[in-house]
Amino acid sequence: MNATPDNTPNGTPDAPSHDAKCHYRRNPDLLLEWAEGGGPVLVDCRRWRKFTAKPALVDLLNQLDQPQTADQLHDRWRDSAPGGDVHTLLARLTAVGILQRRAPDDPEGTWAGPGGDGWTPYELAVHARSGHGPVAGAGQGTPPPARLHHPEADAVIALPDGSDAPSRPLTEVLASRRSVRAYAAERVPLPLLGTLLDRSARVRGYLPPRAYEQTQRPAPSGGARHSLEIYVLAREVEGLPAGAYHYDPFTHTLHGLSPWTAELAALQQRTVTELALLDAAPPVSLYLAACAARTTWKYEGMALSLIYRDTGCLMQTLSLAATDLGLASCLTGRMESPATAPFLAPPHHDRLIHVGSLALGLPAAGPASPVGVPLDAQQPQ
Repeated sequence: MNATPDNTPNGTPDAPSHDAKCHYRRNPDLLLEWAEGGGPVLVDCRRWRKFTAKPALVDLLNQLDQPQTADQLHDRWRDSAPGGDVHTLLARLTAVGILQRRAPDDPEGTWAGPGGDGWTPYELAVHARSGHGPVAGAGQGTPPPARLHHPEADAVIALPDGSDAPSRPLTEVLASRRSVRAYAAERVPLPLLGTLLDRSARVRGYLPPRAYEQTQRPAPSGGARHSLEIYVLAREVEGLPAGAYHYDPFTHTLHGLSPWTAELAALQQRTVTELALLDAAPPVSLYLAACAARTTWKYEGMALSLIYRDTGCLMQTLSLAATDLGLASCLTGRMESPATAPFLAPPHHDRLIHVGSLALGLPAAGPASPVGVPLDAQQPQ
């Protein structure tokens, strides 16, 4: 059994003193992975330390599916030889962070060591890995194209660019942005939808060098990779047959992928209506999906964190542009995994990941959202 971290070859910290009544458990921040060309490795996802995980250590951790004292563990662990110093072993494993210990006189039952803040080891692993930057060799070879084609599209609808649409001062737009959950019965005018997409996502041009497939768009993106694709679920849009469309930001067109079906209505219900707590389905919703290969080509090892940040940037841009145009919008962040969008045919179905959605419509009459309480207002007694 090797309890020495792979990245601390000079040994382990001093072991804490032992109390026979202490309980021990696995560090909940641990994950088990397989090293390239090697065996299993334990990863402390919070501290980003790795430990060789020999079978005896894995078996020991398996015994700790529930907290155990040293004496209890001695009785149930098959590798605990008669007379073996289990107490010292548990103390050493606690010292390096593989185990956590709870003192017998702790009335709250808290565990010594980091944790308890709601993070899962998977979230911690993504965060920690992203802090180390891309893997060696990223950005080599031919980058994936910045434009996604849907050859199966059965219609192409040119969108107005909205160049003549009015716009308010940015400070006013920022101050008035709200998540709005009530929409008017009227259909969304197609020119407004086109203007929203033009101001939020339309490609303005390529950035040099051209071979890198880097584009300039209204919302920022890590490395100008712009992995996000916008799909429009148009239920009630004036001048547009109800259905699912892909927005092509290079030509500012909508490409028809599917007429409106019960499957589309169910998708909108799952990804927008239920999550945003809407009383009824919105006239329009946007389904955001990432072509991850664009980002992983340059940032393999930290791509997911960048895609999530890109999603936040695009969502904010869409929300502000909608506010400026007098449209009501509400973002939803829960993602489908795997994606179930019925309009995504192979190979896109397996290459795109859903990263968020947005409800869209004309605002209903009456208050658009709850009135905020001023910061200096007195608390009710």
